[in-house]
Amino acid sequence: MIGMELAPIIQIGLPVALFMVMLGMGMTLEADDFRRVASQPRAFSLGMAAQFLLLPLLAAVIVVLFALPPELAVGLLVLSFCPSGTTSNLFSYLARADVALSISLTAFASVVTPFTVPLLTGWALQWQLGAAQPIPFPVIKTMLQLAGVVLIPVVGGMAWKSRAPQSCNYWQPGIHSLSVVLFVLVISAMVIDLRAQLPLFLAITGLVCVTMITIAMTLGWAVARLGRLNVRQTKTISIEVGMQHGGMALVVTQGVLDNSTMSIVPVMYGLLMLIPILVLVVSVRFYERLRFFDG
Repeated sequence: MIGMELAPIIQIGLPVALFMVMLGMGMTLEADDFRRVASQPRAFSLGMAAQFLLLPLLAAVIVVLFALPPELAVGLLVLSFCPSGTTSNLFSYLARADVALSISLTAFASVVTPFTVPLLTGWALQWQLGAAQPIPFPVIKTMLQLAGVVLIPVVGGMAWKSRAPQSCNYWQPGIHSLSVVLFVLVISAMVIDLRAQLPLFLAITGLVCVTMITIAMTLGWAVARLGRLNVRQTKTISIEVGMQHGGMALVVTQGVLDNSTMSIVPVMYGLLMLIPILVLVVSVRFYERLRFFDG
């Protein structure tokens, strides 16, 4: 459990940080980002299917193969229910992938996940904890809470950009920076609270997280190639499937369930997922440079 002195930082700071992240994301979106789906329906459909179907199935398989303790298993499953956030857009850009497709997938996920995550989390709790779960999971309350910190700020940010684009563009970098600072403070508070157990949790979940993201990125790449998508779209789907929205997962595991152990996997995954993603970006840029010099 979270210490009394840290509880306000996490319980209040976490939703506020996610709200600011999603507001900043909404401030970069336009209605055309949603309409763009019609121009590449196959790529969008494959991306959504990989995120919302393949990834939870992969997480369930990993839970069984690694025989994860129930609370850590729930943390991994909840994470798999939360598709990538705005960071994936940045890495798609760095990898010279299809940024428009990345934005479209992220935008639609922000609308859908407030309703899918609570339902799937209820199932995960029942599967892993069953009768050991002392309090029924509040599905409707969680839907409303996620809508308040995910959906509403996205819509508000889009409205701000539509009605006052200059003001929006001026404030967006500051809001993004503030959200990053808040997330760092919240995660730091959790690390402080769990510092004695952290080496053990890292030993248990480190390999799990690396395995998850590596297989997820490979599956995303394979699905895209089997779907006959071009290379830029393939890179995007691989990144989107590999990167998960750790902030949203933390709102569920820490903000709703108030369980520090469940929150370990989203924190570890958020740190470790950068390794395979950066390897992909560097490899792609190096390969393209070689092709340039080869003529």
